[in-house]
Amino acid sequence: MQTSHNGELFIAAYEGVVLRAYPDPATGGAPWTIGVGHTSAAGAPKVAPGMVITRDQAFDILARDLKGFEAAVLKAVKPPLKQHQFDACVSLCFNIGAKNFSSSGIVRHINAGRWPEAGAAFALWNKAAGKVMSGLVRRRAAERTLFEAGQYGLTLASDGDETVGVVLARGSAFPEGVRALQVDLMRLGYLPQGEDDGDFGLKTEGAVERFQAATLGLAADGRVGPATRAAIAAALARAGTAPQVAMYPLAGQAPDLPKAA
Repeated sequence: MQTSHNGELFIAAYEGVVLRAYPDPATGGAPWTIGVGHTSAAGAPKVAPGMVITRDQAFDILARDLKGFEAAVLKAVKPPLKQHQFDACVSLCFNIGAKNFSSSGIVRHINAGRWPEAGAAFALWNKAAGKVMSGLVRRRAAERTLFEAGQYGLTLASDGDETVGVVLARGSAFPEGVRALQVDLMRLGYLPQGEDDGDFGLKTEGAVERFQAATLGLAADGRVGPATRAAIAAALARAGTAPQVAMYPLAGQAPDLPKAA
């Protein structure tokens, strides 16, 4: 089996689609990431500072990156899976790693024929560094719904987002986009280095509000839409540095300067 097109869109909706390489927020450098969570550790292409790709290239890279996770799911899970169950398992495996997935209670329940228990076990994988993350809570709930009911949810409603851009706010479901936003806020001095909360939490919201309050024409509401993204990119340009990515560009948007709304 292979991940379906809707499955790829589902994963991209939560990972983000980043067309300009950006650094790890914790190090300010390696590992560099591009596309749908792609780093050099996953294989070609090697990610380097300044690298820019197209949206189509991002999904081509994702399809290659998913092959190892698809193989891990097929190896770990013994009963045959329906396409939507397979897509949900690949999404989880891609996010938590093949080793964690293979040893998870989800796999044990599936192999024992305990399907309801397998669905419920998705919710257990909601922590990063021992801390419950609201973005992971939302992703696990969506994966469970996909696994149990075949509903792809957020993915199939994305056409509107591609027109107006995604708005980031507290509890955002786009962790890769949030991390990229935090990098830009750190470089502008609104978020202290190393104090990102790993999610769109109170620290990130406060940094956004401080930036908005200092920027003419922006409401200090802590929400990051196209206008705030464009203002962040402009502020970085004035500081003499190109934005890594204020939020991942969508179809029709430039790779580093989203359209203002």
